[in-house]
Amino acid sequence: MKTEIDTSGLRRVPALGPIPRWADMIRLIRRFPQRLRERRFWYVQALMLLATVPHYTFEALGLGDPSEVVYGLAIIVYMVPLLYAALAFGWEGAILTGLWAAVLTSPSLWLWDHSIGHWAGELGQLAIILPVAVLMAWRVDLEAKQRLRAEKTSADLKVLNEVGETLSNALEVEQQLPEVVRRVQQGMSLESAWLCLEPESGGLGPLTTVESSDPPSPPPTDLALDLHHRVVAQQRTVRADGQAAAVPLLAEETGMLGSLGAKAAGDETLSDSQVGLLTTVARQVRVALENARLYRQRQESMQSYVRQVTQAQEDERLRIARELHDETAQELVHLARKLEQLRNRAEPGLTEEIQDLLNMARGTIQAVRRYSRDLRPSVLDDLGLLAALEMVVEDTSRQLSKGARLQVTGQARRLDGPVELALFRIAQESLRNIEKHANATSATVELDFSDEAMTLSVADDGRGFSPAKNVSDLVRTGKLGLLGMKERAELVGGSFELRSIPGGGTKVVVTVRPGGRSSGGAEGPADLASDDFVAS
Repeated sequence: MKTEIDTSGLRRVPALGPIPRWADMIRLIRRFPQRLRERRFWYVQALMLLATVPHYTFEALGLGDPSEVVYGLAIIVYMVPLLYAALAFGWEGAILTGLWAAVLTSPSLWLWDHSIGHWAGELGQLAIILPVAVLMAWRVDLEAKQRLRAEKTSADLKVLNEVGETLSNALEVEQQLPEVVRRVQQGMSLESAWLCLEPESGGLGPLTTVESSDPPSPPPTDLALDLHHRVVAQQRTVRADGQAAAVPLLAEETGMLGSLGAKAAGDETLSDSQVGLLTTVARQVRVALENARLYRQRQESMQSYVRQVTQAQEDERLRIARELHDETAQELVHLARKLEQLRNRAEPGLTEEIQDLLNMARGTIQAVRRYSRDLRPSVLDDLGLLAALEMVVEDTSRQLSKGARLQVTGQARRLDGPVELALFRIAQESLRNIEKHANATSATVELDFSDEAMTLSVADDGRGFSPAKNVSDLVRTGKLGLLGMKERAELVGGSFELRSIPGGGTKVVVTVRPGGRSSGGAEGPADLASDDFVAS
């Protein structure tokens, strides 16, 4: 499995400067009408009014001597609204509120006759108060931006962690991709996000998954496909009008796997940090897709190997069965006939001994024919699965006190040769286990022929057992027959299920759908899902 960790796509915030830029000044002027609708703005104005009233009261009462403590307190009171504005709106609030304080205090210099010292004292106090407020506002604004940067970084890491967790919890990665796209769209607050995958085989267009924040609106499928084709052609990230972008899922060995795209919400534009995060998510998806496809290739190779081994075993069984039937059994039949002739010509004292030898020969002939039939019954090839199952059920019925029976539902029909052989072997192995290990009194074999699927089930009333959860447990406990049944079912595109509890009997169910695959999909013979063996 490939593993790749990359944090280059995390959002980066430019270094913060202590002095606001002119562009920031223009933006705060444009935001002024919006501030008029905020409650905190009017709190600041109320505090300014409370500070202005005592100031003008002292001036009107003649207490405006800059050397007096009361007058100094009247000026210092303006620090309260300045600090509140700084905490509420940052340097924007501090600067505008400071200018507003200067405007409110300046008429007092003209309404009353003051000395030059009075002017200098009042302006000096304002000159001290305003820089202090602005400095504090800058620190508040700096900490707010740092907090915002930390929150953005945390949000980015959350998206990456959610995507990684989603992709790592399933072997069928393609089934999890819609959830990945949804998490990207929601985690980055996008209007829509999409994922276009190039098919593994040619002849089909890309598979597109689109997630939108506004379901009633039509998804931007055309935009997604257009950007995808541009990404495939240019082999790099492509942007469209600043609001949309698509990044490639480019693998070193397999080439272009697809593209991951996004469109910003409303009239916003995608920032470089958002595109960087999108690139990092695309790398996660690309690695997961590569691992999944590599896993499938290995499983297909393993299944091909098991299929060839199984076919070789069946061919060898067929060869041995024919030799037993055509050569060994015929030689034993010839031997039995010679013994009959010898018995007929023998003296009375030897007749009984020759008869014993003849009985042994006849018993051996029956055993050889049974072995030949078990290895590869000719009736399976000649008459089909139903006739072959009737034969093995009849043999099993002789071994159980209450017998065994075969039930058929639906319209019986011939199946493909590999399917009939696999179902026969599974039924044969199940009945053999019932005879040897289940301590059962009866068994039932059911065949259900339907248009959608062919289902074989073998059940008994024996002692049952606790099913294993994985392959290693089967190998350790020596239950390789169960593993062989599961492999045979999967090799013909079927699903295998085993239900058993101690004291409650055992039931094996195999379902094969025409032209379908097993429910396990890419699961191979060396893998055993937990739901394949169910205790019920």
